[in-house]
Amino acid sequence: MSVLITGGLGHVGSWVAYQLAKQGKQVIIADMAAGHFDRLGLDYLEEVRDQLVLESVDVLDYHSMFELMLRHRDDLEGVIHGVSVIAGPHFQQRPFKHISINATGTLNVLEICRILGIDKVVNMSSGAVYGDAPGPQNEATPYKATDLYGATKIAGELYGLQYSDTYGMDVRNARLFFVYGPGKRPSHMHLVYQALFGPLERLDDIQAPNGSEQALDWTHVHDTAAGIVKLFEKDSVTQRNFNISSGVTVDHLQIVDHVADIIGKRSNITLGPGPFVVRGAPLDITLAQQELGFTPRYTDIREGIEDYWQWLKGQCHQP
Repeated sequence: MSVLITGGLGHVGSWVAYQLAKQGKQVIIADMAAGHFDRLGLDYLEEVRDQLVLESVDVLDYHSMFELMLRHRDDLEGVIHGVSVIAGPHFQQRPFKHISINATGTLNVLEICRILGIDKVVNMSSGAVYGDAPGPQNEATPYKATDLYGATKIAGELYGLQYSDTYGMDVRNARLFFVYGPGKRPSHMHLVYQALFGPLERLDDIQAPNGSEQALDWTHVHDTAAGIVKLFEKDSVTQRNFNISSGVTVDHLQIVDHVADIIGKRSNITLGPGPFVVRGAPLDITLAQQELGFTPRYTDIREGIEDYWQWLKGQCHQP
């Protein structure tokens, strides 16, 4: 049996693909970047390359998505949907496009699964569905959108829940939160991420407009991927929404201090006043721990940062 991952070459999706492939599963990666896989620098996927089927497709191209999933339907165990534009100032700059990718893309996947009889879907959602509700936020915390990104994630979750109720599908929402770690260079991320983690990549002189007055639940990508895999592989669940995160709040200035200590110098980094995004924290991961057996490894963010640094040092020779 195989698993199809949309956005399987993204930061989180690529590690989900890696972990599933290491278990011996065939992983079908549906991603617009599949055509230039060799230039992405995802060295860890080279270990499992024989287990991967790369398909270049746009999740908004309904007909191409349908044809792809029809070709693989008979061997599919289920779908993990990970295509998403992440939160940040850029999201508001092209709202129609980004809302379409996050919301309509999810709807396309659900509708194709319904038609083809693919019942099992794990949707990569976000703790953004809780907005600025004070933490710890558990799965019963009401929806509250504090930005357009959060609204798209609420929409995607509700689509999935209603497809489950109406058509007897098994759609599960994995609520992720502020992922960092191997597979994505800080230089390819937003300014606050660069300010927090950029010195690990020898970035310097970074001026982020905000973020200094914030503590968030940062999760190492290995833990995020492990939680998604556990949610997908669980035969049956009593709930349909699961928080997948470290469950620990870390002050942004503390991250800056950890990074400086690890690399042995203080970089020219400035985080401006106020929050980066309007969010509460942390997520309460009790349900995932009890029902899925999810245990994040990197609850001490310093250990996670050190692991990230080791990966980045190995990337220095790559363009």
